[in-house]
Amino acid sequence: MGHELTEIAFLWPVSPAEPTAAAARLEGFQRAAGALHLSTLAIVPEGSACQLGDKGGEVVRLKLCDSYARKGSVAAMFGFPLSTFRLLRLLHGTECGLVVASTPAPFVPFQALIVSRILNADYVLDVRDSWEMESVTHYGRARNRVKEWLEKTCARSADVVWVVTAMLMERLRERYDLRPAVLELVPNGADLAMFQAGTENRSIDFVFLGSPARYRNVPGVLESVGLVARLRPSLRAVFVGWGSLHEIESENATALDSGVQSNFEFLQPIPRSQAARLLPRAKLGIVSLSGEDVFRGAIGAKAYEYMACGVPLACLGPRGDSELRRLVESRNVGFYASAPSEFAEQAVRILCDEKGWRQLSENCLAASRDFDRTTISKRALTSAIRRVSARWRPA
Repeated sequence: MGHELTEIAFLWPVSPAEPTAAAARLEGFQRAAGALHLSTLAIVPEGSACQLGDKGGEVVRLKLCDSYARKGSVAAMFGFPLSTFRLLRLLHGTECGLVVASTPAPFVPFQALIVSRILNADYVLDVRDSWEMESVTHYGRARNRVKEWLEKTCARSADVVWVVTAMLMERLRERYDLRPAVLELVPNGADLAMFQAGTENRSIDFVFLGSPARYRNVPGVLESVGLVARLRPSLRAVFVGWGSLHEIESENATALDSGVQSNFEFLQPIPRSQAARLLPRAKLGIVSLSGEDVFRGAIGAKAYEYMACGVPLACLGPRGDSELRRLVESRNVGFYASAPSEFAEQAVRILCDEKGWRQLSENCLAASRDFDRTTISKRALTSAIRRVSARWRPA
């Protein structure tokens, strides 16, 4: 118990090299740890891109439990002890004093919890999405219950629980009966060194970063933009990470009007650096959530990246209160609609009002300064170290 904290181990579902929000969050923590003169070791599943972090944080690929889980429940059951031993052996030779594991995949955080207790290290659970959210898109009632039990065990055993939004934090507190003292709000934020407004011509009317996942109202978004396109024939909408037009048509034939298909561009996923160059060319950034009540507490990292580039938010979500609606309306950084017709009406109004759009863009840039990912990450790491053990301090 007397050793000093010299290394933080991050157990993450993806490498920081990958073009996902989870990867961006890990990269933010690594950069913050470097600024605090803390060494880090990021451990990611086999198959992830492997590289050295830009601040010296090492990334190691390891065959974790999730690697076995992809092959089925039986493989996961037998693979769990083996992969946990493999993880313990890797960390045993380090001066690891803090283990941080990220949800929603629950097996790796559970392994991290076990290893942290064996190593007498403190444990932080970072909740980007709860398994209650993930169960909407993952089939199998029994498997979902097991995974939620694992998440509950990790949350109740954690020294600190980071949560990305206030509504999600309150939902976790009530659902798992967590002590308020262990919970800490750590928003996603954006890398303000990468995502900036720029001076480019805003030639793209709508941009949508992210895949057409089930937790988004994909038909509603396509219908909404189609309504705008019929009113503005020159409209240009770019969807990044959506695959080909043929793939979109096959699942959303009724939503995607053939008369406005020329207004749509569907691109494959791109690295964050390319996304940062694309966004300053856009006027509005689309954010969408499906109608399930559990998603009311969600705000994706893309929303913060839009704002950092001065791109007002064009939101389509469920009626009533939500974390996304609170952000948009309290900061006046765009609009929030609950139906395609409402979305189209508000979007056309903004696109036709240059002065009004510019004011929203300036509001976005002002709000984004409160959501700098590096600042948020540094604050979270410093607070976690201070809270879990008064004897540990960043240099």
